[in-house]
Amino acid sequence: MQHLASKTGESVFLSVLNRNEAITIDQVRSRAGLRVVSEVGTRLPLHCTSQGKVFLAAMPESQAIRVLKLQPLSAYTPHTPVTWKDLAKDLDAARRQGYAVEDGEYKIGLSSVSAPIRDASGQVKYAVGIIGMFLRAQSRDFRNALLLTQTTAAQISSVMGYREGK
Repeated sequence: MQHLASKTGESVFLSVLNRNEAITIDQVRSRAGLRVVSEVGTRLPLHCTSQGKVFLAAMPESQAIRVLKLQPLSAYTPHTPVTWKDLAKDLDAARRQGYAVEDGEYKIGLSSVSAPIRDASGQVKYAVGIIGMFLRAQSRDFRNALLLTQTTAAQISSVMGYREGK
């Protein structure tokens, strides 16, 4: 996580799923003058954060729907997905790509990307991600952060015993 933060200049977080929320369990703060952080212990909604989408994408659809029924899909910004149909598109993309993106869905002006950390059995146990005030989610800086996040998640997963394709 330190390496990821130093390479991108952005704040890095590690989250775990707890029922119907993602909880930040560790973070490395950006050293930039203007920084975004997710404090340890912060509880975040699943439907509009990149780490939440990672956890939902790892579940069978029926389980994700059950988890989401535990609380309403509240609109935090005009960009928040508030229907299963809208969210399902994001989750399908997360499954295909191996990462999830949040682009102003939870807080206006913030973007984050998260990738899954898997254990030896292939189960998603954590999500690692970067949060910042990127110009846009399609920017070169964001794309670089995305690739570094995926690499970091794969490295941590490997240390946890995960072997892709096994």
